[in-house]
Amino acid sequence: MKKLRLAIIGCGGFVRGMHVPNIKANPKFTVQATMDVSEKAATDLAQATAAAYATTDVEKILSDPSVDAVLIATRHDSHADLTVRAARAGKHVLCEKPMALGVEEVKRVVRAVKESGVVYTVGYNRGLAPMILKARDLLAGDPHKRMIYHRIQAPFPEDSWTHDPLVGGGRFVGEGCHIFDLMSELVEAAPVSVYAAGGTFLDPRKVKIPDSAIVTIAYRDGSVATTLINSAGCGAFEKESTEIYCDGRAIHIANFQEMRYFGFEGQNCVTTRLDGVDKGHRTEIDLFADAVLDGKPIPNGLVKAARAAVISFKVGQSLERGLPVPVSADEYELA
Repeated sequence: MKKLRLAIIGCGGFVRGMHVPNIKANPKFTVQATMDVSEKAATDLAQATAAAYATTDVEKILSDPSVDAVLIATRHDSHADLTVRAARAGKHVLCEKPMALGVEEVKRVVRAVKESGVVYTVGYNRGLAPMILKARDLLAGDPHKRMIYHRIQAPFPEDSWTHDPLVGGGRFVGEGCHIFDLMSELVEAAPVSVYAAGGTFLDPRKVKIPDSAIVTIAYRDGSVATTLINSAGCGAFEKESTEIYCDGRAIHIANFQEMRYFGFEGQNCVTTRLDGVDKGHRTEIDLFADAVLDGKPIPNGLVKAARAAVISFKVGQSLERGLPVPVSADEYELA
């Protein structure tokens, strides 16, 4: 079997705990190199993945002809620049969210990827979770409007660099993009406006920007999706939940592990449960490998990446103005 020779850029806890187990379990991948600003982190991960080498120099990876693709899992402010450099070096890119921290960075990424012709995927894994995919299948082709509610709540560290708008982009750009993508994947029409109400619910002496909000996205077909993003949440309570209503039917997904749907497939109620939480990470990397190795459809490519990024920027604008903010397809379907 042909393998995708991958270099990992950024060897932190999320990569070690989530991506590496999935990569090692997938026969389509081999880890060629690891890179981190911490030599120890890069070396430790190289040993854990049997990589050929570890380095603190990203240029060594980008100039290495034995590297086909890179996984970018660094701090958010470096994502766009590393993506552009990797694309120009001819490396396929799987970049953790967010795509970028601003509109101009999004445009730079789109331009570099299109000019180089590489495969680009952003890490909006939730839209690829098995139960979200099942919900999409149940709703596929239905012309009726949809109402969607998604909750994501948990106690979020007040000292996290995510709250620095120049480094992490804040909670809506840094993580909210996940949810904006998920909700947009459940509607077959384009988003047309965003309205957000919220503020800083963590200690304002430590967190200087809004960290929590209720965000509503309106879609061209009249569908509406709302998410509650709570950074001052309860660790003892379920983190995420999704509800979907369409033409007298309902779907409920509890924490990406249990799903109940009502009025579909000729059944009053169907319940399914997975052995564990599955937010789509395994599916994401597998589809990325298929896109590179076999030319299959790209998961979470440029348009989807830019769509959720643009929505995340609009959330901040809406919070500042206290008004809905329009969204236009030409803001994310970039030529």
